[in-house]
Amino acid sequence: MQKAIPIQVLLIAVIVLFNLISMILPVQASRVVHFYDGDNMIVIQGGIKTKVSLACIDAPELKQAFGQRARKSLKAMVGNSDFSLRVLNKDRFGRLVAEVFARDRNVNKTLVEQGLAHFQSSYKNGCEGYGEAEHQAQMRHLGMWLDGTDIELPNQFRKTNY
Repeated sequence: MQKAIPIQVLLIAVIVLFNLISMILPVQASRVVHFYDGDNMIVIQGGIKTKVSLACIDAPELKQAFGQRARKSLKAMVGNSDFSLRVLNKDRFGRLVAEVFARDRNVNKTLVEQGLAHFQSSYKNGCEGYGEAEHQAQMRHLGMWLDGTDIELPNQFRKTNY
């Protein structure tokens, strides 16, 4: 004789499934209201201000070389265009961790390709191709890799300056 599955277990399974699906599907965002730096912004999403941290990357801080340029590049790619978010997670600060897509391009990966962001290898899932994009930027001496690969990465800069 089979036992019936308790309704609470089914409800929990449905909630978990819904959360997983919502993280996979792109989320349309209506507009950006503030660019903190090259990898953090605030968007208006469904009438609600939402903080977004760009997944897979770490851009230079504004006080670092190429920090201002990274923010300008992000703003140029996303600022006045339609874009969508592919949410991968939420971080410890409650921000959405997402890939941003605008004008048929992955904005996060484009910043890495331009040498304006570092591939954050702590992200494993959903960040395919970022390591190769960073390697190509290093080989071409683009952006933060202008003088080679012996640089102070953004996370190192934050540890010593904040």
